[in-house]
Amino acid sequence: MPQVVTIEGLDDCLKCMDAAPANAVKMTKQALREAAKVTRQQIKMRTPKRFQRLAGFKLKKVSGQQSLWIGLFNREAGKKDPSEVSDWFKAYWKNYGTLKHRDPSHHFKYPIRTERAKRNWEGQPAEHFFEGSIAGWEGPFLNAFEESLLDQQDKLYDR
Repeated sequence: MPQVVTIEGLDDCLKCMDAAPANAVKMTKQALREAAKVTRQQIKMRTPKRFQRLAGFKLKKVSGQQSLWIGLFNREAGKKDPSEVSDWFKAYWKNYGTLKHRDPSHHFKYPIRTERAKRNWEGQPAEHFFEGSIAGWEGPFLNAFEESLLDQQDKLYDR
């Protein structure tokens, strides 16, 4: 006589396996957000106080893959009076310098206009804080990413 065997929990197991890819994508996006928040905070601490509010991140889907951009962003584009210069450009000028104090190693799209080069004012000296504010981001980012994934692993298995 044949013996009947029943496996309990098979339906739950199959349901979990069906939901795993979608859950993994959600977990990855959430982990990227958590890691980006930690990195943004680190960038803010290393940026001059006036420009700290420009620090941020953008999580986008580009060509079918998640893409994360972290850095200093121009959030004022198109919001202010056109005659006002945005803080992002002021941060750019402070970082790379202006007029005779321009950073010679940076490629500028436009040269200094001759009428401005003749002025007595020497310009804003370059402070190079962009590179310093993003230096060392890898360690805290990866730690926060892994920690977030470990915190969310129960969601993947519906525990």
